[in-house]
Amino acid sequence: MNKREDFLGKNSLDGGFLQSQYWFDFQEKIGKKVFWVRTDSNQALIVENNLPLVGDYFFIPRGPVFGSNKKDNQKLIEAIKVKAQEEKVGWIRFELQRKEDLELIQDKLIKSKKNHQPAETVMLDLKQSQEDILAGMKQKTRYNVRLAKKKGVQVRVSKNEKDLDVFWKLVQETAKRDGVSFHGKNYYQKMVEAIPSENLELLLASDKKGETIGAVLVSFFGGVATYLHGASASQHRNLMANYLLQWEAIKRAKEKRMESYDFFGIAVEENQEKWAGITRFKKGFCAKCEPVVFPGCWDLVLRSGKYIIYRFIQMVK
Repeated sequence: MNKREDFLGKNSLDGGFLQSQYWFDFQEKIGKKVFWVRTDSNQALIVENNLPLVGDYFFIPRGPVFGSNKKDNQKLIEAIKVKAQEEKVGWIRFELQRKEDLELIQDKLIKSKKNHQPAETVMLDLKQSQEDILAGMKQKTRYNVRLAKKKGVQVRVSKNEKDLDVFWKLVQETAKRDGVSFHGKNYYQKMVEAIPSENLELLLASDKKGETIGAVLVSFFGGVATYLHGASASQHRNLMANYLLQWEAIKRAKEKRMESYDFFGIAVEENQEKWAGITRFKKGFCAKCEPVVFPGCWDLVLRSGKYIIYRFIQMVK
């Protein structure tokens, strides 16, 4: 672990992957304008986003990640504001790690109506033994993991570029079946190109005949494994491949000496219809885990005219 990764891992809830050099490289590859703003002991990764009519704004994904030096933290905020003025952006969107981080930004902030990353998640403690993790699952989840094995589901870590095409087909199938939107194929292609294989893995599940029926993309950074993306075939749902995929990803994370496994997005209230099924699935692996709640996105407005137009467009959508 390098010095920067160690800092992010110690000072962020999610390991700091979205504030890493790897995420910077990936954002550049998909055509984003990206900046580092640095002070003596910390730094912020900033993505410049562009919107019709209102132009550019700064977005800081799950950051900045602040250290213990309050003076340096204040210097970082001021440096970000200077960079924003240089780039003539309309506002700065902070997606902070902790609620108390809001106090470090001594300007008026407006709660954004949009969170870019999930604001709620569950984090599984990987310092436990495999036996204790299994024991901590809901009974049905544990049963489904074992059922998938019994039915002959096999999970492998892919090092083959062609498997990204397989993953993409599953993504399209999942989107059509579940009525959800995913990124384009180029997004996943550039992610795999930009992020080293030790920090990003594609796991695929196959049935007895060797047909791929499920896949997940998992990142490993700063002591945290993060379940970033997943997709599954509409056929053979009875094989419970998704359960075994998560279990194998958890075991991979333990092998890599990660301390936590981030399921990356739940709804705290399970009756929230859109996320109810996903929430039940993820919480099944971590039955007694308390939800981790991030403060979400907050906007520091620099050009009020542009921001008023933006909020109006959001309101009428």
